Formats: sequence, structure tokens, C-alpha cells
Amino acid sequence: MDQKWNESDTEVFLRYGRVFVPERGELAKTFIDLIPANHDEDFVVVDIATGGGWLTETIASTFPKAHVIALDGSPEMLKYTKDRLEQYADRLEFRHFDLFDASWLNDLPNKVRCFVSSLAIHHLSFQQKQDLFKKLYSNLQNNGVLLIADIVKPVNEIGRRSMSRSWDDVTKKQSLKLEGNLQAYEYFLNAEWNLFEHPGDPVDKPSTLMEQLNALQQAGFSDIDAWWVKAGHALFGGYKY
Repeated sequence: MDQKWNESDTEVFLRYGRVFVPERGELAKTFIDLIPANHDEDFVVVDIATGGGWLTETIASTFPKAHVIALDGSPEMLKYTKDRLEQYADRLEFRHFDLFDASWLNDLPNKVRCFVSSLAIHHLSFQQKQDLFKKLYSNLQNNGVLLIADIVKPVNEIGRRSMSRSWDDVTKKQSLKLEGNLQAYEYFLNAEWNLFEHPGDPVDKPSTLMEQLNALQQAGFSDIDAWWVKAGHALFGGYKY
């Protein structure tokens, strides 16, 4: 596979993303719980790699005055998501970006309340993650937050086996519940999507949860925590005061 996301990945994830991501509905609720804003407050959110837009939509529908800047490296993904979320067009801004080139930060507003990201940061090396966390901290306003949902690296072989089994199990369950059949689950298995069972793809560079929590602390964040963990995925982050 290429070092970066390509449009064949886009097609698969748009089709099966809700099945492949563990408990995405619960994850969405947890994101909302953690955003430091009142329901009717006017503030700016940046969604780093919006994908099909489920997180952007969750935020836009919950906070009716929030302005969301949705970034993605896939033109196809951006077009799909922009069309799908047309009802929020007056509060959404879609921008093409390169996750591996931090110059996109230079074009952001001065007051970003919240950076969010789902299943993107693990494509960066640990050093790149450290550098990004520092830059995001600098671009946050006081009382801001960085919230990341992502795959995490297991700390040992026992953990790897557990993460692999759990991800298979939750995908099978969600394939039946959401699709009514096992087609998505069978694709998940045949495509070797479970990186805990099939590691080695150079596009995937997950770091352990502890490494990333420590990196957030070193970047200056406070109240750092992991609020949701499931099948080798975690929602974690920190606040700026």
C-alpha cells in the first residue's frame, strides 16, 4: 500500500466505516460530552481528517452556532461529505489538506476552541505526533481542547491478541446489527483490515496510549485523560487553560 491514504480506501471506508469503527454512536456522544462549550455558544472547531463527516455532523447538529472547519486529504471524501452535510453549509467549511505538512495550521482562525480527529493521527510517526500536539496546543484558545479517537499500539503480545480478537468480535456484531448480514465483516476479514492481526502496513504507525498521553503533557496540555477505550481504539486528549 502507498504511504498515504488513497481513493480506494475512501470508497471502502465510506461504505463500511460505521461497521469497522467500534461503537461509533457511543464515541460520538463522548466527543460531545467533552467539548467545553455551551449548547448555544458560537465557537470554532477543526475536524482533522473529517472522512465521511460523522463527527463533523455530530458537532454541527449538537451546537447550532458552531463553525466547523472540516479537513481531509481526499478530494473525493471532501466532495461526498460536503454534499451529504449540505443542510449545515452556512456553518461548515471544507478544506483539502496534507496531514504530513503542518502548514495547514497557518491558515486557521486565531481562536480555535476545539481540535478533533478520528482515525487519522496514527498515520503519523511518534515524532510527527509530538510535533503536531505542540502546534495544536499553540493554536488553541484558552479553555480549548484536543480530542483524538484513534487506534493505539498494544504494549505487549497479550494485549495485541486481545485487541485483535475484540475488534473482530465488535465488527461481526455491528455487521449483523447495522447491515443485517455478515458482508461487511467478511470484507473486514478478507481485506485484512484488523492491523492487530495483520501488522506491517507502512501507512499505519500507531503509538501506545501512554506514549501519546505523555506527549500531550509535554506539549502543555492539562487534564489529560482517556475517556473511552474499546478494541484497541481510544478517545483521549487534553485541555488548555
